Amino acid sequence: MSPTAAVTGIALAGPLGGGLDATWEALLAGRTGFTQTSAAEGLYPGTVAARAGALADDLPDVPAFGRKRLRALSRESLLVSRVGMLAWQDAGFGPDTAPDPEETAVVLGTAAGGLTGYLRVMRDGLTLGPELVSPYAGPQGSLNAAASDLSIAAGAQGSIVTVTAGRCSGAHALTVAADQVRTGQAQAVLVAAVDVLDPLRLAAGERAGTAAPFGADRTGAPPGEAAVVLVVEDTARARARGARVHAEIAGLSTLRGGPDGASAAAPAIAAALGAAGVPAGDLSLVCSSAAGDPDTDRAEAFAVHGAVGTGTAVHSPFGALGDCAGATALLQVALTARALAERCVPPTAGHGRRDPQLPALATADGPRDLPGGPALVLTTDGHGGASAVVLRAP
Repeated sequence: MSPTAAVTGIALAGPLGGGLDATWEALLAGRTGFTQTSAAEGLYPGTVAARAGALADDLPDVPAFGRKRLRALSRESLLVSRVGMLAWQDAGFGPDTAPDPEETAVVLGTAAGGLTGYLRVMRDGLTLGPELVSPYAGPQGSLNAAASDLSIAAGAQGSIVTVTAGRCSGAHALTVAADQVRTGQAQAVLVAAVDVLDPLRLAAGERAGTAAPFGADRTGAPPGEAAVVLVVEDTARARARGARVHAEIAGLSTLRGGPDGASAAAPAIAAALGAAGVPAGDLSLVCSSAAGDPDTDRAEAFAVHGAVGTGTAVHSPFGALGDCAGATALLQVALTARALAERCVPPTAGHGRRDPQLPALATADGPRDLPGGPALVLTTDGHGGASAVVLRAP
């Protein structure tokens, strides 16, 4: 087996469009995806509304289940299944070219996927009586529902794993997947991440300010929602079948925060670079998860500056997308893979005036060309946890 895992399929749906191309073009143009959004679920009295990065309603209609089955799916399951089929197609898999179903696995990361469904079941059971609760509602009201439905859609019969670790959930899922293909436990892994705008996240968004990554005016990031699915294979296997490789995963690190809530961002960067054998000075890009939160932005700014100073381009897409919770890390990986392929990085939307209390970083107000070289994806959460992924262009 080769020492690296390869990303051979990418698909996503987010506030800027129903695909990677649409999202990339919007970021290059400096557009943002924020609208006044109301919660679709009537779980609480009154209307919960906030400025948020809501999903664009233009996802292609990809068949995944029969019509009766589709009506039973949660929103997270429907999104992941549809996006997953696009990623599967992007990897070049079809009925005659797919890997052995028993060697195909699913790993999903989410911060709160399934929570709304679970709360709905509890509400309906308590207020209407258990006999009026749909038998489909219980299985959909769980964290593992979306991963299970994706495995059904793809015909995957390997392991099904759901991990939850805040904003780093996607990176933890990617770590599990990379281990599975490197050790031969799976030929291919569908790695997914999803979180949607439920009433709880929108209620928190009512207190958020303007998304301003690393900016002096940041007061908290508006919430965002997204679904992302990657197909991960062993690099040697992918090349042997003639697959297009979007990026190679050269190094991974996921760390908890310190006992006092101290950020693990700097140690995560060092560990990922060490695993990849890449000196910090060789990086062409750092993709940050900064979204306007005072604490996490500060932790990432100091960690990134300590690693690369001001000589490496730094970009965050979340001034345009909002805080996408458990989908954050995989969004970063997908967009960084595109940046490496295009050798270009979009502007950091909403950055505005730099916070003088933060170290200077090489962010830009417009698109910027990149030199050849690997990239680092850094994700942190409010509890001090951090993940870092080193990507190489194929």
